[in-house]
Amino acid sequence: MIKGRTLLIIFILPILVVSCKDIAYEDTEVYPTVIEKLSEDELIARNQRYHQQNNNRICSTLNEYGYTGFSRVLFQNDINPCLTSTFPKVHLPYQNSLLEQAKQSLVYNSEFTNVEASNTLVLKETLPLNGCTICEGPNINNVPLQWKFTFQEQQMNGVEVEGTEINVYVDSYGVNRIWGNWYTFNDPGFTEVGYLDAQNKILNMELSYQNENQQTISQTITNEHLTESPTLAFVPIPIEDGLAIHKCWIVPVKLSQSDSTKWHVKVSVKTGEVLSVEIL
Repeated sequence: MIKGRTLLIIFILPILVVSCKDIAYEDTEVYPTVIEKLSEDELIARNQRYHQQNNNRICSTLNEYGYTGFSRVLFQNDINPCLTSTFPKVHLPYQNSLLEQAKQSLVYNSEFTNVEASNTLVLKETLPLNGCTICEGPNINNVPLQWKFTFQEQQMNGVEVEGTEINVYVDSYGVNRIWGNWYTFNDPGFTEVGYLDAQNKILNMELSYQNENQQTISQTITNEHLTESPTLAFVPIPIEDGLAIHKCWIVPVKLSQSDSTKWHVKVSVKTGEVLSVEIL
């Protein structure tokens, strides 16, 4: 009997160890993900590395989180450095290789853009930036010198991440600007608060806005203001010294006696808490 008990203990032990490891792994999935602001020294060093990696060809700067998103924090004298940069005056007709340069630049700079693969990028708009190559005399022209490529917002498991549109500018030498970034974050995976619950959570909430005469107009939310269906989105919510990326129901709220949507109320799918209100 002693031998039998000994064998039983040896058999059960590995199962217990594996179970503990699984539990510990799940506990590391922190939600919401917090993106912290960098210190001034960290940001300057990171920005220098970003420019060196791109042979100092890019005029745009990193934002306060160390990403390519737009921010004035590193603008000297509060002036956008791209406004004072010199770009080649070379006629640049459109070709597919320009779009590929823009995509590959985002992947090459993935440490700063969070774009890991070019096939995840969806083109939203292509815009020529015109100027002259013949700038004096009777034959002054107006031709594309650069191309601006705008990529749609990041998608996480089929859900859009707000505020993550990226613009890339390409001239005859290559990419010269990147404004916008994606994020690396955790998805809670399921919703604990449904969209009907989210609408009910904001009933009787008072919202306000200023009209064209700078008068404050207030409105208490009723069911008549909630006729448009909510949508899911990941939303970077500003917190002290950073951003917290929440999964939210975006609840449209209409103006009284109007078909126009005036507000988007962002409600946590985890807690039902109102995280922010956007005036449209």
